[in-house]
Amino acid sequence: MANSPVASDRVPQREPPRQARSNDLSLSLTLALKDGVLGTTPLSHQQTALSLLRADIPYIAAGVPRILSAVVASIFSRRRRATWAELREMAFYLMLSLVELQLLISVSLWLVLPGLALLPWLILQAVSIWILTRCINSGPRSLIFTAATPGGTSSGGDEKRVDWFVVGGLVHNERMRQGLAAKLAGTFGHDMHVFLPRRLGFLFDTFLVLLQRNISIPTARSVALYHSVRTSLLRPETSEVRILAHHTGTLDVSWLLARLCADFPPGDRLAKLQVFTFGAASTEMTLPLGHPYRGNEDGPGSLYPLVTHFAFTDDPVAQIGVLLGIRQRLEGRFVGSLYTIHSGSLYPPKYRLFPRTYHHTIDDYLDILFPEGDPLAGVLGQICKIDRELSEMRELAALAQSVTNERLRTRRARLSWTALGVVANSLSGGHKDRDDMAGPYSLEEVRKKAKSLEGLRGYENNPLVDTMRNRSHMRPRHSATNTAAVKGLQDRRTGCSKSGNRRSHS
Repeated sequence: MANSPVASDRVPQREPPRQARSNDLSLSLTLALKDGVLGTTPLSHQQTALSLLRADIPYIAAGVPRILSAVVASIFSRRRRATWAELREMAFYLMLSLVELQLLISVSLWLVLPGLALLPWLILQAVSIWILTRCINSGPRSLIFTAATPGGTSSGGDEKRVDWFVVGGLVHNERMRQGLAAKLAGTFGHDMHVFLPRRLGFLFDTFLVLLQRNISIPTARSVALYHSVRTSLLRPETSEVRILAHHTGTLDVSWLLARLCADFPPGDRLAKLQVFTFGAASTEMTLPLGHPYRGNEDGPGSLYPLVTHFAFTDDPVAQIGVLLGIRQRLEGRFVGSLYTIHSGSLYPPKYRLFPRTYHHTIDDYLDILFPEGDPLAGVLGQICKIDRELSEMRELAALAQSVTNERLRTRRARLSWTALGVVANSLSGGHKDRDDMAGPYSLEEVRKKAKSLEGLRGYENNPLVDTMRNRSHMRPRHSATNTAAVKGLQDRRTGCSKSGNRRSHS
């Protein structure tokens, strides 16, 4: 956008870096869904909108207390570092949410009491909501933050352009304006085009999230994001387009991917796009499958965008979003690989409602993944466990749905491993055509890939780490370890033996 406000090159006052505690964290990787037999379909194609809303309401209702608890915990943890602008934004948002709650109660009373007695009060509350909404959303919705290091949108010395877009979540809009976007620009070394949501209060925002998760409706932000990303993909000088989406921002990105795949044919333009989500709130993210899907590989035959998800297990938004969609709602289509960060710290019963630490903000993801800009020093430097069980279960579920033509969502009991295995064996034994064997081949390909990736470290073959502009700045404590790590990474990409790679990390 030509009229988008551009942030100045002045770097805001940095808050003291928080110590990244990755000792009690572990990392696992769920491979991307291949589904060569096309057993999965978008959830909106399986049931009516009313049925989807009715099924999703319990998940949203169960997640609201945890989300409120995480927000309160983050406010208390940042109370000394928050600026006056952030505190004012939190106060206005709290007032707006309380007025909306009061309006909801008043409407309930209006149904049983005389209407004329409460009508002036309802009008006053509606006007108050309108005024507070305008105050909260008075700032620009689209901003461009320039990187402090030279290079901007270009990569290195070549003239190819790399465009970065950031789609924020519901909370911490002012935090994004004050310094978070500049932190992202400094971490990845590129200008950041930030899209902020229009905040409507907690009740209305929750209702909008419920609609976006189950009904494909565009918002003002998703339309603006679509036009900007589409323009970048059409530029011949643009080599890559990357999107960072946090929490509810993934709902707009999910809508964006569906529209781009309908707008562009498979090929070089769509292959430019890379999407990275953090604690995604969406329960599905669709791309065409049944082809050599790019997944987590950078092969020359890439036809579609690369999608990678990151989620903390204690992130309340991810619990009702990406973790729910990939682990439980197997009947849907959730593309992309998932890096799950497991928290090993347990809290006493008195801290379960308001725990001392919740990993859910974009700052938490950056501090754990890239402490001080170094992915080798955080959780990505650990050995990454390959979740073979979940990866294979997703492929088996797609096989089961393609053979039995029965949606897993309509079943009262979940298919067991034995049942899925019987289905897979019946498919592989009853059909000899090459197209009919696409499902078993996809399953076998996932099994082989999971086995070959054993002993992988989090920064190896990680698309997000590969996007970092200055790889030379990733220096661990010992140079020998750094040399071994680089050698191991090169061995994996060149197809060297796994045993030699393991020795390089020992």
